[in-house]
Amino acid sequence: MTIGVNCGHTASGPGYGAVGIIKESEHTRLAGQALMSLLRSAGVTVVDCTIDSASTQNEYLAAAVALANRQELDWFISIHFNASKTHAGHGVEVYTYEGRQYQDALDVCANLAELGFTNRGVKAGTGLYVIRKTKAKSMLIEVCFCDNQQDISIYQTAGIQKIATAIYKGIYGYTVLPSIQVPSAEDHDLAREGFIEFVGNIAQKDWIERRLVLPSVVVAQAIKESGFGSSELAVNANALFGIKQNGWPGRVYVKDATEQNADGSYRTDKNVLWRAYDSWEQSILDHSTYLSERKIGNQAEPNWKNVIGCENYILAVQYLQNAQFPYATSKTYEESLIRDYIEKYDLMRYDEFEQEQIAPEGFLWIVQVGAYKNLNNAKKLQNRLENMGVVSLIKEYAE
Repeated sequence: MTIGVNCGHTASGPGYGAVGIIKESEHTRLAGQALMSLLRSAGVTVVDCTIDSASTQNEYLAAAVALANRQELDWFISIHFNASKTHAGHGVEVYTYEGRQYQDALDVCANLAELGFTNRGVKAGTGLYVIRKTKAKSMLIEVCFCDNQQDISIYQTAGIQKIATAIYKGIYGYTVLPSIQVPSAEDHDLAREGFIEFVGNIAQKDWIERRLVLPSVVVAQAIKESGFGSSELAVNANALFGIKQNGWPGRVYVKDATEQNADGSYRTDKNVLWRAYDSWEQSILDHSTYLSERKIGNQAEPNWKNVIGCENYILAVQYLQNAQFPYATSKTYEESLIRDYIEKYDLMRYDEFEQEQIAPEGFLWIVQVGAYKNLNNAKKLQNRLENMGVVSLIKEYAE
C-alpha cells in the first residue's frame, strides 16, 4: 500500500498559498505531516510529494505531479485550505476527477464535518492540475476556509491531530484496511471455548515468564472487550483490548469511543486512536506490558502497579478499578469481570499449574522406562535416551 501526500503550495515564493486568518502553506504542512505519520503507523508506504520552492506556480504543480507519477501510488492526496473573495465561504470540500464519489472521499468530508465544518461535498476537480495529471486515484482536500473566522475557530478548537485523524479515518477502511492481513499462524474463527483456550495458553505462558498479570484476568478482559474476538478492534486491528494510543509507536486504528461519565451518563468521543497489532498474540502481550508500565500524568510509579504479580483474581480486578485512574469508565466493570467472565467460565484454571522445578546444577531428573527380555533392545533404548541427554541405567530385575 503506497499513498502520496502533497502538502499544498510552496513554503515561500511562487506557488505560495492563500493568506487569511492563518497562512495556508504553513497549515497544509502541519496537517499533511500529521496525516503522513498516521499512515506510516498503519504500515503504509508514504511518498511525500510536497514541493517547498519553485520558480513559478506552473513549475510547482509540474514538480508535484512528476514526483507522484514516479511512484506506483494507490492514492494521491493533496491538502489545502480554501479562501473566498468575500471571506464568507465556509466548510470542507473534496475534489476528485470528474467528481467521482469515491467512498473514501465522501467519508473524508463527513468526518471533517463532524468536527463542526459545513459539508460542501465531493466535487469535480478535473480542471485542477494535480487531479488531472496524476496517474493515481487522486483527491484534493480543502479542509476549511483560511479566511473565515467561523471555520478557523472550529479548526483551532479541533487541532491538527483531529483534522489529520478525520482524513486518515476516511481513507483507512477502503484503502488501508484491505491491505492488512490476519496472521497465518493464528485462527481467528474460533468458538468460545477455543478462544478462551487460545488466550489462556498465551496468558499462562506469559505469567510464568514475566509474572505480570494473572491469566484469568487477562482472559476475562479479552472476552469482555473483544466479544470473544468478534469486536471491530479484534477483527480490523488484531486488538483484543481497547487500549488507546497513549505513546504506542506502532499501527493505530480509528474508531469512536463510548465512555461513561462520573454521573453515570454516557458520551461518545469521536475518532479516537487505538493501538493496532500484527496479531492477537502481540495484543495479549502488550496488554500486560501496558498495565505494568503505564504512568498517567505526573505519576512516579505505574498506575496499575498493584495488579502486577497479584495472585488473587478478585484483588487483581479490584486493583484495576481502584487505582488512581480506573482501567475502565464503566461503573460495573469490576463486578462483571469477576462474575460474568472469570467465575462463569472457570478461568481460574489458567492460574493453577504446577511450578517448574529445576534440578540443581550438575543433576538431572531421571526417568527409567522400558523393560525388555532382549538386552540388545534395552541397550538400543538406552542409546536413544542418552542421545537426548538423558542418563539411563540398565539393571536386571526379577519378574
